[in-house]
Amino acid sequence: AFFTPYIGHGESVRIIDPELGTLEREHVVHVSGGGAGGGGGGGGGGSGTPSLRRRGLTRRESNGDASDNDPLVVNTDKGRVRGITVDAPSGKKVDVWLGIPYAQPPVGPLRFRHPRPAEKWSGVLNATTPPNSCVQIVDTVFGDFPGATMWNPNTPLSEDCLYINVVAPRPRPKNAAVMLWIFGGGFYSGTATLDVYDHRALASEENVIVVSLQYRVASLGFLFLGTPEAPGNAGLFDQNLALRWVRDNIHKFGGDPSRVTLFGESAGAVSVSLHLLSALSRDLFQRAILQSGSPTAPWALVSREEATLRALRLAEAVGCPHDASKPGDAVECLRAKDPHVLVDNEWGTLGICEFPFVPVVDGAFLDETPQRSLASGRFKKTEILTGSNTEEGYYFIIYYLTELLRKEEGVTVSREEFLQAVRELNPYVNGAARQAIVFEYTDWTEPDNPNSNRDALDKMVGDYHFTCNVNEFAQRYAEEGNNVYMYLYTHRSKGNPWPRWTGVMHGDEINYVFGEPLNPTLGYTDDEKGFSRKIMRYWSNFAKTGNPNSSPASSEIPEWPKHTAQGRHYLELGMNTSFVGRGPRLRQCAFWKKYLPQLVAATSNLQVAPPPSAPCESSAFFYRPNPMVPLLLVALLSLLSAAATLHFVQ
Repeated sequence: AFFTPYIGHGESVRIIDPELGTLEREHVVHVSGGGAGGGGGGGGGGSGTPSLRRRGLTRRESNGDASDNDPLVVNTDKGRVRGITVDAPSGKKVDVWLGIPYAQPPVGPLRFRHPRPAEKWSGVLNATTPPNSCVQIVDTVFGDFPGATMWNPNTPLSEDCLYINVVAPRPRPKNAAVMLWIFGGGFYSGTATLDVYDHRALASEENVIVVSLQYRVASLGFLFLGTPEAPGNAGLFDQNLALRWVRDNIHKFGGDPSRVTLFGESAGAVSVSLHLLSALSRDLFQRAILQSGSPTAPWALVSREEATLRALRLAEAVGCPHDASKPGDAVECLRAKDPHVLVDNEWGTLGICEFPFVPVVDGAFLDETPQRSLASGRFKKTEILTGSNTEEGYYFIIYYLTELLRKEEGVTVSREEFLQAVRELNPYVNGAARQAIVFEYTDWTEPDNPNSNRDALDKMVGDYHFTCNVNEFAQRYAEEGNNVYMYLYTHRSKGNPWPRWTGVMHGDEINYVFGEPLNPTLGYTDDEKGFSRKIMRYWSNFAKTGNPNSSPASSEIPEWPKHTAQGRHYLELGMNTSFVGRGPRLRQCAFWKKYLPQLVAATSNLQVAPPPSAPCESSAFFYRPNPMVPLLLVALLSLLSAAATLHFVQ
C-alpha cells in the first residue's frame, strides 16, 4: 500500500457524555455547520437538512392510541416508530424515519463483539432525529476547509450508534425497490448522516426507498485477536444485522424485500463486495453497486497475523497488557478504556502502509481471501454496476505528501521530485520494481513536464489502489456470465473547492448519485442538475431491474452497454458525453496485476527481511544490492515485456 490519508492528526470529538442512556433519553441533535457539497468537495456550501436538525425533538417513547391511525407510525418487529414528513429539494414530500435501533448498544462487555439484535420496546419511538455517529477521529489537517470537513461526522459521536434510517417517497409506494447505502471512510471513519448523503432527492425523484445504516469503524469495529471477545469484523456483522432488519421490516415502509440493492463508495463499496462474497449475506439482497472499491484493493483486508499484531500494538500504546499468549487480558483492559483514547492511538499501530483496522479473514464472515473466492467462483451470482473516477489518487497523496502537493493552484512536480515521491510512496519496493513503476508512469514524450509528473503520481496511486481492483472485480463477474455495467466518472463540479489540478477526485460522484445539485441553495448549474438526474436514473433503474437503461429506451439517458469479459466496455459518465471505451486503463492495470508480480517473482533473490520498524510485510519487496542485477534486469524486462504483451493481445 502507498499511503494513509492522515496519521492521527486531530483528535476524536467528545461531544456527548459517554454514559449511555436508554431509548427514553433526551437526544439533542448536533447542528451541522453546513456541508460542502460534492464528493471530494464538488458543490457549494450545504444547507444540510435543517428540517431534520432542529433542536427540541426527542427520542422519548410516547403512548396513546392516536398512533394507530397515523401513517407515519410503523410497527417494526421490535416496536413502533414514528417518522416525520419533510420537503425534498425539489419541493416534493418524503417520509423519513431516522435512528431506528437495529442492534443493542455495543458497550461494556459488548464492545468489540458481534452485534446483538435490538431489544423490543413499548410505546412509540420518535424516529425523527439523525442518529449518533460511531466513535472515530475527525480530520483537522486542513482546518475548516469544506473539501475536507464535508466528510467529518455531523452528529454526536458515541458507541451507541447502531441505527438505521429509512426515507420513502410520498405518496407511500407499495413494493418499491430498496437502495441500501453503506458509507465509506477507510473503515476508520464515516457516518450515514453526512449532508452529501441526503436521501431525500433520490427517494422522491426515483420513487425508491432509500435506507442507510451506521456501523462501527476503527478498532471498535474491526479489532481482531481471534477470540470470542474480539472476533474481528464486528463492523461487517453490524451491516449484516442491518440487512436482516431490512429483510424483515422494509415491507412495512413500502419497500420490496425481494428488490434490495446495496450501494456504497470506497470502503463502503468494499463492504458491499464482501457481502457478495460472504455466505452469511448473499441471500439478504439482490444486486450491488460498487463505487471506487473492490475486495482485492490492497488496503481492504489484512491477514489474521497482521490484525493481531496491530491489536497488540494498540494495547501497548494505551497502556494495556499486550502479551500475544494472553489476548483476554488485552481485551479486558481495552474494554475499560475511553473509546476516544482508542481511536486517537490507532495510527501508531503501523507505518504508512494501510488503514489501521480493517476486515480480516475471520473464518465466520469470510472463510477465505477475496482473491480465492473470486478465482473459485464462490460469490453471489447477480448483476453489478461498478466503476471509478479519473483522479482517484490525489485526495490521498495530498494528505501524505502535504509539502509537495500543496492545497493551492499552480502546483507542479519536477522530475527530481517525482522520483523522490515514487520512493516515498513505495518505501519498501525493491529497486527493480521501483524502476519499472517509474518507467510505466513517465511520459516519455516530455519526461521533465512538471504537470505530467504531478498527474503521474495521481495515476500511480489511483490505479494501484482503486481503478485496477475495480476492473479486476468486474472482469471476474463478467467471466462468470453475470451482467456487469461499468463506468468511468469524469465530471468535475463547477463549485469544487479543491485546486483545479486535482481533477475528478475520489468520491466526487457521490453528490450526483444522491441528487444534491437539485438543491437550489447550493449553486449548481442547470447542466449539473440535469446530469445528476441522469445519474440518479441510471442507479435507480439498475436497482429496480438490474439494468441501468430505461425500458423502453429513452433519449434522456444514453445506452449503457454491458461490460463483458471480451469487450470490457465502460460508459464515460461526464457532462454531455456518452463515450463508450474499453477498460479503463487496461495497460496500466496489466502492469500492476500481471507484469509487476512476475517481475517481483523473477527478482525474488533480491529480497531481505524488513527492518523491525516496518510492519508492512504484506506488500513489501526489499532490495539488496547485487552486481548482477543490471544484466539480469535487461534480460528479464525484455522477456517479461514480451510475455505480457502476448498475454494481453490474446
